[in-house]
Amino acid sequence: MAFKIHLILSLIILKTFAIKYPHDYAPTLWSENCDEKFDFIVVGAGSAGAIVASRLSEITDWKILLLEAGDDPPESSEIPLKWSLALKTKYDWQFVSEKEDNLFKGLLDERCHVPRGRMMGGSSSMNVMLHIRGTKIDFDTWESQGCTGWNFDSVLPYFIKSENFTDSTRYDPKYHGKDGPLTLSPFVAPDPAIETISQAAELMGVTNVKDLNKLDRTVGYAMADSTTKNGLRCSSLKAYLMPISERPNLFVAKNTKVTRILIENKRAYGVEFLTSNDELKTINSTLEVILSAGVIMSPQILMASGIGPADHLNEMKVDVVADLPVGHNYQDHVAFFGLVLSDRKDRPIEEIVKESQQLRKETFELIPKGISTMGLTGLLSFIDTKRKCSNPDIEIMKIRYSYNTTKEMKTFRTMFGFSDKMANVFDELNMKSDIILMIPILNVIVNTGRVYLSSADPKGTPKILSNYLSDDTEMDILLDGIEFIMEMCKTKPMTDAGFAFEEIKYPNCDTECEYGTREYWKCAIKHLATSIFHSVGTNKMGAVDDKSSVVDPTLKVKGFENIRVIDSSVMPTLVTCNTNAATMMIGEKGADLIKAQYEKCD
Repeated sequence: MAFKIHLILSLIILKTFAIKYPHDYAPTLWSENCDEKFDFIVVGAGSAGAIVASRLSEITDWKILLLEAGDDPPESSEIPLKWSLALKTKYDWQFVSEKEDNLFKGLLDERCHVPRGRMMGGSSSMNVMLHIRGTKIDFDTWESQGCTGWNFDSVLPYFIKSENFTDSTRYDPKYHGKDGPLTLSPFVAPDPAIETISQAAELMGVTNVKDLNKLDRTVGYAMADSTTKNGLRCSSLKAYLMPISERPNLFVAKNTKVTRILIENKRAYGVEFLTSNDELKTINSTLEVILSAGVIMSPQILMASGIGPADHLNEMKVDVVADLPVGHNYQDHVAFFGLVLSDRKDRPIEEIVKESQQLRKETFELIPKGISTMGLTGLLSFIDTKRKCSNPDIEIMKIRYSYNTTKEMKTFRTMFGFSDKMANVFDELNMKSDIILMIPILNVIVNTGRVYLSSADPKGTPKILSNYLSDDTEMDILLDGIEFIMEMCKTKPMTDAGFAFEEIKYPNCDTECEYGTREYWKCAIKHLATSIFHSVGTNKMGAVDDKSSVVDPTLKVKGFENIRVIDSSVMPTLVTCNTNAATMMIGEKGADLIKAQYEKCD
């Protein structure tokens, strides 16, 4: 069995050797003889930056320089089911949060793991490829907060523009596109738990909406669409850069880490960067510098350039160029990983092994057939715990781990940053059967966190204060989500299928609190509530007179005519779902805002 799975994977990986990544301009850029002049410098080739560079290079008389701190992605990133292999490697920035008194007790060093892609394609080269836009309420809220031109009707054309939507049975031009560069394919899986969980959801009043990106979708469940093509990942790199990498006006430099924007008289004229040999160099631009370095590095670069909170910059001994709330408004979806279902069904271990291996085999065999799969993880549910049919306050993700696989792969340590002690608890359960995590994800953020500089050193790692669950409303909704899942998993379809919750023993929880009570779950949350990797907001977009915002609705840094931020850090509030689709939309719309200013629109 293992041999056949490895054979299938080898065949898939062999296909990747035909991939032609963009030529690396870095050796020329780093040389003493580089005399190329650039109109735009785009910092970061991730979910948004790759799109911005691609769209700007459509204007043939503009020269675009795209700088990426990482290299090409690893071959394993092509395979959706192997997405986590990039975590905690050189392809991941490997950020961690600061310690907090009432959180992260079951995590390594009591810190939250905040992975971000450090490679071409950025986080779109290592995420779970779920493509969900958000609801009408999400974007209309942006507009109401002063982000003129960012309501749902205004951003919908950019979602449609990006898409090559492949499912003809659900295609509707009112809310999907088929001529865009980003291939979207429905996730498919042979897991029988999909039907079981769906039946249980229906009994709880959650209906199958078929398409999570419908115009009128708020709550409901469905198999998600994904950024995949022919069963393999379709990142912003593959969709937007690789097809046009021969354009003579687009220059892509890899392993080039930008440290500061060069500014004179409130005008950017270039950037400072580090080569792979840690040499500091500079390059100039004539029109704009565009930061697309992500929710952590974009504020880091701005603050290192003197744009940020004056008191903090003074403390770090950085000369203040502009006093703006850079790094504030850090938001993320908090997930709780302590709801574990066993799939033992009181059977002999031989039967469990056979069934687990068969399902694993059937799932992996979809990939060489060109069918996109993330197994059970493709099934997503969005619920309103208050039953008011408003915006969903909880998303439910499900992950199946095949029998006796997590210990060898160090799954819980690598994927979610569990401590060894906590990971061992889950590994021991997995040695008895498949396990399924039912993960409630909090969509409501009341209190925000912050990203700080750790020093004036451009090589320094930024500090992250998450401030998760610091408001009672947030905690109460997460508890409601846990109770909803508990109730759903006690319905007849789930019990008939043999799924049963495992009681996790947390330090000080088992003796102080009775299992299943809100007090027990509060204690459990202190151990295993953590990021689901959807952080946004640290360069908040808002009206020009909004003192809490960093960029205006054209994504220009306030007070500067030629510095923009175009990435997830500009979101004023989190969308109530996975964030990659909205980040890509920001890239598409941001590029058009630039073209409009210079009268280069289509």
